[in-house]
Amino acid sequence: MRKLIKPPIIFLLFIGCFNVADAQEDSAKGKLSISGTMGVSYEYYGLHRKPGGWTGFMPRKPWNQVRFNFSPNMKFGKNFSLPFNFNFAMKPTNYAGPYSGISKQSFGQFITNPMNSFGLNPKYKWAELQLGTQYLNYSALSTGDIGVFGGGVDLRPGIFMIKFFTGVSQQGINFFTGPPATTGSYQRWNWMSSLGVAKEGKYEAAVNFVKAKDDTTSVNTPPVGINPQEGFTMSVSGKAMIKGGWYVNGEAAQSIYTKNLLLPQDSSKPSFKPFIDGHTSTVKDYAADFGAGRKTQNVDIGIKLKYLGAGFQTPGYPFLLPDRFDYTLNTRFNAVKDKNGGHKMNVVASIGQRVNNVSNTTLRAKQFIGNLNWFTQFNDHWNLNISFNNFGFQAPGGINPYGIKNVSNDLGINPSYTWGNDKVIHLLSLNYNYSKYEERDVLTGLTTSNNTHTGLLTYVPTFLKGNISPDFTAMYFYNSVPGFKLTLFTVSAGASMQAAKKKMNLRAQLQYNYSKTNSFKGNNNIIFTFSDDWKISDRVTWNVFVCTNQFKYGNEITPNNASYLESNVRTGLLYRFGK
Repeated sequence: MRKLIKPPIIFLLFIGCFNVADAQEDSAKGKLSISGTMGVSYEYYGLHRKPGGWTGFMPRKPWNQVRFNFSPNMKFGKNFSLPFNFNFAMKPTNYAGPYSGISKQSFGQFITNPMNSFGLNPKYKWAELQLGTQYLNYSALSTGDIGVFGGGVDLRPGIFMIKFFTGVSQQGINFFTGPPATTGSYQRWNWMSSLGVAKEGKYEAAVNFVKAKDDTTSVNTPPVGINPQEGFTMSVSGKAMIKGGWYVNGEAAQSIYTKNLLLPQDSSKPSFKPFIDGHTSTVKDYAADFGAGRKTQNVDIGIKLKYLGAGFQTPGYPFLLPDRFDYTLNTRFNAVKDKNGGHKMNVVASIGQRVNNVSNTTLRAKQFIGNLNWFTQFNDHWNLNISFNNFGFQAPGGINPYGIKNVSNDLGINPSYTWGNDKVIHLLSLNYNYSKYEERDVLTGLTTSNNTHTGLLTYVPTFLKGNISPDFTAMYFYNSVPGFKLTLFTVSAGASMQAAKKKMNLRAQLQYNYSKTNSFKGNNNIIFTFSDDWKISDRVTWNVFVCTNQFKYGNEITPNNASYLESNVRTGLLYRFGK
């Protein structure tokens, strides 16, 4: 495994921080405290299919798995802290697994496996060392959406901020023909840094740099249909809080991105030496966002603008949709005070528009953006919550003649009624949701409308003097697209209770599902779950979870009336540090 970090350099930086930092002793010096948890768990997975040899339903988990968790936070005095975050499994069951030749993991593959997490963040006053898997958010246009395994520092002496981190965000995975087929991936290295000034609650300004580069030598069998890439982004970001609740924030960024490192270098293409050289496939573009408004106790109002150029791509947000301009008006307000001084009405809403294909490479498209959450308490018994969301995206055509379009509109209505006496309190809640999803075929240009209706009825009685807490639900789901209709009906009943002098929390649930597709015979599904959390002592808890899933198909698949029984048993011990 290549070196993920350079330990001598990083540790020297951190030790140097100790020497520079104020070493004045405090009254708590010498006192060590530990909080957090550690534990071990075992999970068994079983699958029995009928008829024998039928492979229409594949295993979804390894047959046996052992996981370890070690997450303590040690504090020495008030200036030094050492939090750990070690969470790992014994089997390499990431998305590629043994099919990519990692059935026997090397140490490097083990600690960088996406299903594992190893993090260590020792901190002394304003100096923090970051080791292992970290999810670092520097700004909205530089980095903050991926996990990286490596090492770095976060230094904040006075008003200054100095951040640096480097490591691997993606393993090298060989292409495998299957079964199952594995596309593969190149190992991706990341570098990120930020320099700035900040004063909590007042202002913040920073210059951010982020780079990622795929290692073309990290695989023996190159991925099919995936090119090795390299990207570099630099941005200037800032925010300020002004008296009276006023605020302003913004960021401007430029990216230089190479879409295929295998193509030759080209001096006529954008570059920023020594950080990135131009290749035949290198593009440069810009992005910016801006927000301003005012926040008070009962009313918030503000505007937000965001522009992303067609060629803008930042390594820290790999799925950011480019070539668009968004502008929204956001608000929140409380109204209708009750007799106790609280508010019986709360509204959070935003409205705006997204303009896709700003570069005019294909037809420009406009999309309404809006969301609403409106809660009203009419009296001591009746509540009503209404929500509306419009989200999705549209993209210009590329290889295909028509661009992608995925837009969803959701409307939710949720009334609830509460009544009771000194023995029991009843809650009856109805939740109805209508969703309309439109998707465009990139080859024909035809738009398909997917309509969904969901109704959920919940009844929860709470016995004030009893030990059993039951709940009952019924759900109806209907989905239709041209040529396809799905109907689902679900009923469930559950109950929880305490035992062993309230040291055990028991929970059981039985659920029945009936589903029907078009005119085919319906499918039947029964799910039973049981869980137990047993507090053995003030520090030790034993968890048990059991689930069985019996599914019998109708005649929509071959062979008809096929079925499977899926079982899952998980148990573990959890130890809690501190009080």
